[in-house]
Amino acid sequence: MGELRKADISEYPDLTPLAEAVPLGRQYPLSMTEGNQTGDIFTDGRGVLFWHYCGFAFMAGEYDSAFAEEVCRLMKTDNRRLLLFADEEQAALFGGYEGLVTERRLFFEYPLDKPVPQYPLPEGFEMSLLMPRLIPQLTGRIVPAFSWEEDRQFLDKGVGFCVTYGGRPCAWAFTAAVGGHEAYIGVECAEDFRRKGLAAAAAAMTAACVKEHGRKPVWACHEGNKASAGLAEKLGFVKTGECFVLHKA
Repeated sequence: MGELRKADISEYPDLTPLAEAVPLGRQYPLSMTEGNQTGDIFTDGRGVLFWHYCGFAFMAGEYDSAFAEEVCRLMKTDNRRLLLFADEEQAALFGGYEGLVTERRLFFEYPLDKPVPQYPLPEGFEMSLLMPRLIPQLTGRIVPAFSWEEDRQFLDKGVGFCVTYGGRPCAWAFTAAVGGHEAYIGVECAEDFRRKGLAAAAAAMTAACVKEHGRKPVWACHEGNKASAGLAEKLGFVKTGECFVLHKA
């Protein structure tokens, strides 16, 4: 296999079958091949690296140790972060490289035949669509800008809901990746408003909206994020698998 080259965006649709074959997290590569979200795709003609705007990356096709070496080079030298989601076989290709951290990520999905429970808000709190005026007010790491390059892109292709108090955003949930028949949900709650059920209410509303649009809601978190995993299970999401996540130290 040769060196990786960056695929032209005109080639992205042809790589959809490989994106669909990604077992866990395929919403991210599909969001790129379907033109919903941005990112870079590299290939050596046989193997493919899908590298989403948010930094999440996935390998597909045929690859070997030389392909892994090229991915590792990108991971260590590019200024943009690269977190590789990998199964056991893929992760083994990186076993000999120093300076890499290996973690695990949990994946959940919502059964299509199960209604999403809705949660009432405490007095004084309001639920609204995640509109343009609210997006700039969001703080923390899990915000649309994490995975959508432009607000307009999110507003056109994604959806989200925000709980407010006196006009101030308190908790929000949104589709962090939209691809195929699935949508990956991200959730955040401002520190001052935690333990009030606000994140659950926003996430439930978003999941219900995703289902209404004919997609399956999916969820994922770091294995150490007990709060996120617990919230997913509270809402009715079912664990479907785990994968490794590799990144530079």
